[in-house]
Amino acid sequence: MIISTEIGPLTLGYVGSNLICEFGTHAIDRAPPKKLVLQLQQYFKGKRINTFDAPLPPSPPFMQKCWLACRNIPYGETITYGALAKAAGSPKAARAAGQAMRNNPTSIITPCHRVIASTGKLHGFSGKTDPHSKEIQRKQFLLTLERSNTNPL
Repeated sequence: MIISTEIGPLTLGYVGSNLICEFGTHAIDRAPPKKLVLQLQQYFKGKRINTFDAPLPPSPPFMQKCWLACRNIPYGETITYGALAKAAGSPKAARAAGQAMRNNPTSIITPCHRVIASTGKLHGFSGKTDPHSKEIQRKQFLLTLERSNTNPL
């Protein structure tokens, strides 16, 4: 299923038994749960969604820990790759945490856009570093969207 957003199409669905939520258009094998579609649509309309109803994708243990720690970053807030590594139990593994974010197949659901460089810059999203890339611009859009909707629940 393709969800239209202000920053491009977002593919949501299953490839085999694995859920994907990625920008761009990708072939899927089956549709996602309706509740998850509704949550993502509401998110892009500015509704504060703290947790999406979706399982973590299968992956090696450290990636699982990083993705779980990422899902615990509060809406509208950011942490560094080093802080994410620490939250995942490996404080010296900032680069590995960055790789886990780069390989995240469920962006938005596992909000890798909330993880930033220690300098405060938006580096590394989808493996990109050019501040003018569409990936970095998407990250900025998502952070701005969340920060504009951080009123108390």
